[in-house]
Amino acid sequence: MIFDSLTNFSVYQLLHPMFKDVQAFISTTNLHDLPIGKHPINELGAYASVNEYLTKSIEESFIECHRKYIDLQILVWGEEKVGVAPKHSCVEQFYDATKDLQKLIGMVDYITLVPGLFAIFFPDDAHKPSVKSGVEAVSVKKIVFKIPV
Repeated sequence: MIFDSLTNFSVYQLLHPMFKDVQAFISTTNLHDLPIGKHPINELGAYASVNEYLTKSIEESFIECHRKYIDLQILVWGEEKVGVAPKHSCVEQFYDATKDLQKLIGMVDYITLVPGLFAIFFPDDAHKPSVKSGVEAVSVKKIVFKIPV
């Protein structure tokens, strides 16, 4: 897992060849006006998934990981906690290959994601997104960049 400022994202571009495509998309797109849905990044399968939602309680959210994609997550607006843990410290549940989603059970520590920061979750990084950071749920616009492994 990587958690850093978007201004430092270029430092991590050597980790995966498609990170440059994501950087170019972020730099040339009005993210505030980007509609909900799936937006292709390149012809190699990378895409941006845009969602708007209300953050949830810890009990309403779940720990997950992916096998086919790396997640790069940013917030356009709002604030949320994201639980993080090594996948090997969790108990694996059923893997849904059509959604590239595996739910996990375990203990997590939390980071707080706000606009201007990013988190990268590799296949061995368990994460529990969408958790409210305060007492009240808040509206969030999130972009999850899905980068093929």
